[in-house]
Amino acid sequence: MSVVAIICARGGSKGIPRKNIRPFSGHPLIAWTIRAALAADGIDHVVLSSEDDEILAVAESCGAQIHRRPEALATDEAGTEPVVIDVLSHHPVGQQASTVVLMQATSPLTMPSDLDAALMQMNQGGLDSLLSVVENHVFQWSIGTDGTATPLNYDPQHRPRRQDIPDRVAENGAFYIATREVWDNAACRLGGRTGAYVMQPWQAWEIDTENDWARLEQVVAERGLAPA
Repeated sequence: MSVVAIICARGGSKGIPRKNIRPFSGHPLIAWTIRAALAADGIDHVVLSSEDDEILAVAESCGAQIHRRPEALATDEAGTEPVVIDVLSHHPVGQQASTVVLMQATSPLTMPSDLDAALMQMNQGGLDSLLSVVENHVFQWSIGTDGTATPLNYDPQHRPRRQDIPDRVAENGAFYIATREVWDNAACRLGGRTGAYVMQPWQAWEIDTENDWARLEQVVAERGLAPA
């Protein structure tokens, strides 16, 4: 049994066409996630799932094992969980996975040290699953159908300092870790006793838009980052 990182990268991305293999700071976007996983001491295997020949070829050249997903799992409507289950069911490495690290190709700022620290946190805490988060101290409101706004996490008449909003974190989508039992029993990336690994504020973003792309390339340049 082993720790397996699974990366899902289909060819039909709409917001940024062909984003998964588009050069990001000089390297294909998927190379950043693949190499971070390969460099993590706690990860035994890295599998990338795609229906796209070019993406599969780039992933293999970066050192990942590849899995061709069915076309039915490559549509706009297909969720991530069925794609992971397909790997766990049909790829030889996936079939032997005891722990699954689901990584997002759109989060190139994930470091190998994050993955190792999160795996250690999960093991030491006796957790069944874990997600990556960043601290979030924003004042949250909900807008109703009638156009009125309602505060969700503070009392406007007793407005706290922003930094005093306690224990608030936000999911940043970089990675999720779960045992094989969680996947087999719940068919979900999270389940059972769940923990959160807190990443740095500069790792808060994932790439969904061209503005995200430019912002993260700036972060990479400022910090002198490169794929592991």
